Amino acid sequence: MTYATAHAPWILSHAIEIDRHCAGFCGELLRVSSERQHLIAAYLAAKPPSDGEHWEAANFLLRARHCEILSAGYGEVPRGLRRALGRSGAVVHAERFYGLLHRLLTRGDNGIAKCIAQVPRLDLNTLIAIEVLPSAACSPNLVRAVMGEADARDVATAFEVLVESGVDEEWLASDLREVKTQKALSSVFQKAARRAKAPPHPVPPADFYHPIETGEELFSVAREFRNCLRNYTCSLLDDAQGNAFAIASRGGHRTVVHLVRGPSGWKLEGLFKTRNRRPSRPTRERIESYLKEHGVLVESREPRKSSRWDSVHNLICADLLDFQFGLELEELEETV
Repeated sequence: MTYATAHAPWILSHAIEIDRHCAGFCGELLRVSSERQHLIAAYLAAKPPSDGEHWEAANFLLRARHCEILSAGYGEVPRGLRRALGRSGAVVHAERFYGLLHRLLTRGDNGIAKCIAQVPRLDLNTLIAIEVLPSAACSPNLVRAVMGEADARDVATAFEVLVESGVDEEWLASDLREVKTQKALSSVFQKAARRAKAPPHPVPPADFYHPIETGEELFSVAREFRNCLRNYTCSLLDDAQGNAFAIASRGGHRTVVHLVRGPSGWKLEGLFKTRNRRPSRPTRERIESYLKEHGVLVESREPRKSSRWDSVHNLICADLLDFQFGLELEELEETV
């Protein structure tokens, strides 16, 4: 049956069944205040009447005091439950709303109780967000900023993995409590990712070889090399993805080293200079030799045949000219 009303169908089904045994109940339910409707809904969500109990339930729900209805439905009534029901809008919500509200308020978490008391209006989506979000970060601002349950779960998961990766929990929770928009939310997690620590690097450091160990270092290297390296932030921080980066130095020149973990262990994925150009042959040989010494697989490559286009390539990639064609061109191998 389809109901032409804003009230949730489940409460109308109960009301119609009760009305069959106590005529006039539906009319009374629709005429009482919104707070009273939510109290009745909370009771019916917790203790739906069974056969033979409808007449008694109707008389009780229409005549009992507010506090008596809640006590009969839930036994011990948590602080703030009646006030929260009074701020739950003009229509009865889905049945899940009332059990979830009671469960959140009986947790004994002052942060969650405070958030419930401060949000402008309560509905099921708001309660789900409050339940899912990290309790230390939960605030009316953050609840309004997240866009539904999936977004709230992303925030909770991101909070957890970043704290596990060395980000200060108190700092992150404090910043999240202040966000009011999706843009601000994204900004907080960008800053947090830069503070996170990468898993242990598979190759030990050396005088010329320096592993990238934090998101901040990766961002810094991306700025220096003017490439998209910061897009690999999560790949670096997530051990399951098996990516590692380092900086190798030789004669004042710096090279980005990208390693990936495969079924057979770590292997060299690539070596890059500024704007993803290739380093010189001596630089590559030194880095590859060091990596091989520590068990990293370095795949051999067939030498490229020379071409008349090398002259054009040489001019395009010259440091003095520094042209930008939007292409990732392979730099000519240097002789030194």
